[in-house]
Amino acid sequence: MERSRARLNWENPPFSEIPPETVIADEAAGGPESIDDLARRVLFATDLDEKLRLARRPLAPEPITGGKAVTGTGSFERVLPGRPAHLRFATDSAARPTLPTRPGLVNEENRGVLLHFFANHELLAAELMALALLKFPDAPTAFREGLANTLREEQLHTRWYVNRMRECGVEFGQYPLSRFFWEAVSRMESPLDYVSRLSLTFEQANLDYALHYGHLLREAGDGKSASILLRIYEDEIAHVGYGLSWFRRWKDEKDSDWSALQKRLPFPLSPSRAKGNRTGFNEEGRRAAGFDEDYIQRLALFERSKGRTPNVFYFNPEAEHRAAVWPQPYHPDKKALAVINDLELLAAFLARKDDVLLVRTLPSQAHLAKLRRCGLTLPELEAVDAAGKPDPGALILQRKINRLRPWAIAPDLAERFRDLRSGSSGAAMTPWTTETRELFSKISQVRALGQWMGLSFPCQSAADLDSAVRELQRHGYKEAILKRAFSTAGSGMLRLDLADAGAVTSRPLTVKILAEGGILLEPAHDRIFDFSVQYHVENGTARFIGFVEQIISRGGGYRGSYCQIKFCKGLDSEVARYLMGEVLPLYDTEGAIAADLASWAAARGYEGPLGIDAYLYRNPDGEITLRPFCEINPRYTMGRVALELRRGIAPGCNLLFEIIKSADASDRDDAPMLDEKGRWCGGSLLLTERRIESHFTARATIGRLLPRPGSTPV
Repeated sequence: MERSRARLNWENPPFSEIPPETVIADEAAGGPESIDDLARRVLFATDLDEKLRLARRPLAPEPITGGKAVTGTGSFERVLPGRPAHLRFATDSAARPTLPTRPGLVNEENRGVLLHFFANHELLAAELMALALLKFPDAPTAFREGLANTLREEQLHTRWYVNRMRECGVEFGQYPLSRFFWEAVSRMESPLDYVSRLSLTFEQANLDYALHYGHLLREAGDGKSASILLRIYEDEIAHVGYGLSWFRRWKDEKDSDWSALQKRLPFPLSPSRAKGNRTGFNEEGRRAAGFDEDYIQRLALFERSKGRTPNVFYFNPEAEHRAAVWPQPYHPDKKALAVINDLELLAAFLARKDDVLLVRTLPSQAHLAKLRRCGLTLPELEAVDAAGKPDPGALILQRKINRLRPWAIAPDLAERFRDLRSGSSGAAMTPWTTETRELFSKISQVRALGQWMGLSFPCQSAADLDSAVRELQRHGYKEAILKRAFSTAGSGMLRLDLADAGAVTSRPLTVKILAEGGILLEPAHDRIFDFSVQYHVENGTARFIGFVEQIISRGGGYRGSYCQIKFCKGLDSEVARYLMGEVLPLYDTEGAIAADLASWAAARGYEGPLGIDAYLYRNPDGEITLRPFCEINPRYTMGRVALELRRGIAPGCNLLFEIIKSADASDRDDAPMLDEKGRWCGGSLLLTERRIESHFTARATIGRLLPRPGSTPV
């Protein structure tokens, strides 16, 4: 098959500094080899010069053979390439150098280390191409001839790298050589497997690596090495284009390039291996190779772990409601379903890019691309059914994972995700018990940590309510809050006038309320500043994560979070002094609050995220007072989402995070501004996708000067 070579214009000619003797290598004297002879020599030769010797062209015609190719070495199923001793594959435990950093490339030996990495990859590619020629003797002649030509270029690439690294003071084989490419590709069972795994995966990734490091080497002043990489980059475009053309011939014509490649790659390979790691994503090179825009954009957005065992995230904000009715089944109402379905993508901002988020509805590619353009890191997304359960054939059930990290532990998780191959089950997958349920009970929290809760009275009868009312009146309070034992985001709360004590004490305690352990009566404080404190509980310690200002309605409902660089900036001076001097130090990891939280969680077998809602208020004497705990949330919170989002925006910017009605959002809410480095530095962004059926959406607003909630700009 004729392969068109895409020629790109560079600032400097790519061949100008490649030594002439490396551009045209000597061909062997004597008669021409056949493709089969060439492949055997490249695969099995134990001398590097012999392995990299170019065959005389044209190659000799070869007879058409049938059946499975077998040589004196036996089947090719588990064969290893022949190599001299110093170039044999290293063990998995062998210590390998890391890729040099950008500043490190000014050092010549570091550049040699970089070229050593690439030389091994090129040699592996040549050997794998030879293996494919031997494994598939009945493949179309045009495919085999094209593959033999590509193999020739891989031989040249290896020679260029070996010669240049030697000039940098590094010998090939000086460092351990990885066998990963070989293990990933050599088990191919068809030519389609070959082009999927090598051409469209590892060679495609080199469209990013060769261009990226070519420019870095030129920047470091090494024009000779840069010219080699940029020449190889041009060859790589043609290699990928060759594989793509055959891939399209052999794949199911009903499948797009993207879906066909995803189906074809065996785990642990995935399209994430088809792009560079910590390099730019080279759209131009992929267009030159022949990929369409749909494929390019989907690959740009795709993420999957390339080695680290991923954590699996799952959004289940109804967990408290499930705990409330346990052991009875829970059936979410329309509002609960709307929160689940509309806001589930928020859990993505808690994850790393090589983690996995299970979602009931996959966002559109356009929405994901918008988030990426703002510099937001997203994990791999995998669909589950409407009930939140993976399909029996889902890839996530075949992969080993680190931990399931739900929004909150819940009684249904162990059964729902029993087929996950977790290396460390964690609290999410432990059997649900009465003690576990008590983590979410506000009444149990008051009884265990009452010293931090202030006035809060668990009530299980009219007599309890009457006693609590009299105590609140004795302290000078005129209003109170009735709070259900299990509730979230301000739901299950009722504000009452203590002047009408009979209306409070005569309220019937239903069977449902009593089954939850009763109800709480608390003073309705004159709140002047709401905030949350985020921890992560692990190994007996509550590790402090950060503070977030909270936007809370008069009824106690959550509306949003405000994260700024300096937590107390812009506050009333009296409030700011009180916070900095009396309040914030209390929540330190080494403090009594963190120690009590850690002990409380450990006694109930809990590890994971934990958020504390707290506030400042004026007592009946007008003094600023702290309520250290208003609620304890043994789960992720919207405040934690806001903190994690804050880490991903441009330095020096503040963030306002809000949950709003989808109908109230407009195009003005989706107009982010980026700085010269492509970082989100201003404007608003809708983090969750608005659909026709959406009720809620999440909006984030960024700026150096943002109006504090309920105030004028600061």
